[in-house]
Amino acid sequence: MQSQQFEDILRSVPLMSPEQVNVLHTTLPLAANTVTSNVQAESRFLERLKFYFDQHPVCVRCRSAHVNRWGSKDGHQRYCCKDCGKTFNAMSGTPMAHLRVREKLDQYVECMDGETTLRPAARRCGISLDTSFHLRHRLMTLLENDSYGQLSGIAEEDETFFHESHKGDRKLQTPRKRDARSQRKSRHAKTEKKASVPLIPVMVACDRNHHVIDAVLKKVSTEELQSQLEGRILAGSTLCFDAHLAHEHLAEKLSLTAKTLVSSSGERVKEGIYHIQTVNAYHSELKRWINGFFKGVATKYLQRYLGWKRYLKTHMFSIEGFLDQISIHWAYQHITWSYDHFWCLKRKTGGVPCQKHS
Repeated sequence: MQSQQFEDILRSVPLMSPEQVNVLHTTLPLAANTVTSNVQAESRFLERLKFYFDQHPVCVRCRSAHVNRWGSKDGHQRYCCKDCGKTFNAMSGTPMAHLRVREKLDQYVECMDGETTLRPAARRCGISLDTSFHLRHRLMTLLENDSYGQLSGIAEEDETFFHESHKGDRKLQTPRKRDARSQRKSRHAKTEKKASVPLIPVMVACDRNHHVIDAVLKKVSTEELQSQLEGRILAGSTLCFDAHLAHEHLAEKLSLTAKTLVSSSGERVKEGIYHIQTVNAYHSELKRWINGFFKGVATKYLQRYLGWKRYLKTHMFSIEGFLDQISIHWAYQHITWSYDHFWCLKRKTGGVPCQKHS
């Protein structure tokens, strides 16, 4: 409301009749309660966001720290970069940009405990199934690439496999073969069909202190395993794995002590303490969670679910802790997202940023 309109209302109060004054008294508490409830619905989320981001606000375009406050919009503090003139807020360029259900976010976080599927979460929060899906994936994207310390001491590494899945994809280009239903009646046809489904390798490494590293691989090779583990295991640690060609020179390239277990010959434990049972137990738990509880997930989203499971495994889940994790992630990781997003737009439009911002 403009200041002139507010002054007109104040001047009209002495001229009101007793009935109008009673209506005004009845209306004001309702309006105050509505404003208060809206603020409280967002406060837990916004307070953390403002606290962490205001410590070191950085331009999402040129990564400059020379920024000024630039008013606010929709409850978010905006900033303006002195170098490039870009205006932004704490969520610009992040998976949470343009979020329209901020008041539902705190409530939806309760459904990120790993034990609630999309439909119950939608009913609990009073949102549509589509909104529930997008909220979950926005939150999972924040956890997808988070790392929680390096592996140390005795570490274990092994791969597991998931069937390629196009769950939820309504634009599949491969049509169903004719008489596919009749062919499924044959046991031989079932075996051939199951064997023809591509397998997606997933690497998991963990130590005895409950630190976990995981990644979806294109193929199981020494080079790809090295790229995923390099710098994430302390030098001098011991790495346990099974006998595989991709593991032969992995420990040497990572400057680690190797302990190879030949599972085919029944070797389960070496020297009484070296084994890969911890990582295999994690594989079993992960598969029960993805294939059993969620009835499978699309391959394109598999890395997000790995990150979500990693967070649940390495943290004691709580609403406050999860909100803190989200806020810290925005404050310190949004720069990378925004910069990558900026370059992606430049590539699509064929533009080239100036030398100052390159």
